[in-house]
Amino acid sequence: MKMLRNRYLQSSIALIALVLLLQVTPALADKNPNPGVLPPNSPPFGELNASWWQWFFSVPASKNPGLAKNGSVDCNVGQSGNVWFLAGKFLSGGTFTRSCTIPVGKALFIPLINSWQDNVCVKPPHGVGQLRALAADSVYPPVELHANIDGSPLLSQRAISPVFSYTLPPPPDNVIYAEFGVSIPGDCGTTSSTVDGAVADGFYIMLPPLTAGSHRINFGGIGPTGFTLNVTYNLTVN
Repeated sequence: MKMLRNRYLQSSIALIALVLLLQVTPALADKNPNPGVLPPNSPPFGELNASWWQWFFSVPASKNPGLAKNGSVDCNVGQSGNVWFLAGKFLSGGTFTRSCTIPVGKALFIPLINSWQDNVCVKPPHGVGQLRALAADSVYPPVELHANIDGSPLLSQRAISPVFSYTLPPPPDNVIYAEFGVSIPGDCGTTSSTVDGAVADGFYIMLPPLTAGSHRINFGGIGPTGFTLNVTYNLTVN
């Protein structure tokens, strides 16, 4: 069964090997002199990539911002700690505008092109190297990339995750069932709601905590398969 082999969440940004923001703006709180670098004690981007997918899959499909199109979304759902996640649009291209509220003091880790792979419904199972190659095919190299906050451009870093596990809410209210019709546990010989042996690839930005008020984040581009996406978040920080 091959239905889960070609999966990717697209939203996009620049090819670059450094974790940088092109320009520091007044939108960034605490006047971090190098805001593109991870805040002190933060995990590396690869680990954060895995954490992003663990968050994404943990959120019920009915509440998941990554399945939303336009309008208000709940950016608080499933979030914890000092680094929060925003989502693009899972599997679907297009132009989307969303709004949500986040608390002050939260850094934002945002996928701009990202992809995951695992061995659910894959027989015989792929090795880790094969999974990594499949994940990379959806994000590298991108064709066109852009992102900005309040009009100031941003650059990203590629993040290759370690091998990780993720846990789904009960079906039918989870992403895998909603998008692929696969019930976990149950289908394809699965016996647990936790999926082991996943990997992920992608390009991400890390924004330090934003100042209180209104901010606009836009990101998108064209992936290597021709997938095109443009996403805007109108954020209220309070």
